[in-house]
Amino acid sequence: MKQMKIRANAKLNLYLDIIGKRNDGYHELKTVMQTINLFDELEFIISDGVGIEIFGNKSDIPLDENNLVYKGMMAVFDYAYFSPGCKITVNLKKNIPSQAGMGGGSADCAAAIIAMNELFHVRLDVEEMRTAAAMCGADVPFFIEGGTALCEGIGEKITRLTPINSTYFAVAKPSKAISTPEAYSLFDKNGSYGSGDYEAFEKALRGNNNEALGKAIYNAFDRFCELDAVENVKSRFVSDGALGAQMTGSGSAVFGIFDDKQKAQLAAQNSGCEFNGVYIPTNCGIEII
Repeated sequence: MKQMKIRANAKLNLYLDIIGKRNDGYHELKTVMQTINLFDELEFIISDGVGIEIFGNKSDIPLDENNLVYKGMMAVFDYAYFSPGCKITVNLKKNIPSQAGMGGGSADCAAAIIAMNELFHVRLDVEEMRTAAAMCGADVPFFIEGGTALCEGIGEKITRLTPINSTYFAVAKPSKAISTPEAYSLFDKNGSYGSGDYEAFEKALRGNNNEALGKAIYNAFDRFCELDAVENVKSRFVSDGALGAQMTGSGSAVFGIFDDKQKAQLAAQNSGCEFNGVYIPTNCGIEII
């Protein structure tokens, strides 16, 4: 029997602009994603037998072929023309909230890809794992390495950026949320392409200036999500000293940027949300422990 334990880190979209729509219906993005030290925990166990079995700690996640962990494993096997010939058991402990825009499912999928590559000695390099990841979802390739990265196209074109240091993120997720398809539909009705100022954001990022970064964060979905709860959390964060506050992804989690950990903790506690916490940037998406 072989086993592997992995932490799959969540992400925040520090900058998210929609710059166009392709003929196949997918939207072209320009987004900067940042992994943080909030993570799901996965254990992969290889034993005698056949099939894939997934166990989880949340009742609202599928435990069959619809789970992104399952899809990640199958993507490796399909890409490498490989059949495992054994039983694979996965124990999944979800800590990243769902419908938050924090990439929990995508991170778990990337964890499965890395686990299969390591446990079965498939020998895929980073680019090959990203190619397999792109078969599963737009955000999944980013999590293969994580850190701070510019993601373009539908998320598959990845450029590593200057890591963020000395930053605290207060994060809170309102109970209300909208689905990703609904968020895109609202944007298509009311939004305009390429409305963000990426040059200002990149300058703030390069300068490692939290105050400038707080002013430069941007999310094209934010104006059209139509969730008062999101606006309330943003306002509370700013009132408690955030240098900037924004929704991540298609929501509904909100993050605030802080220089001071205690201020961030107070803001998270004052958010009025059941899920809240303070996190720091990480330089990787997946950690084998």
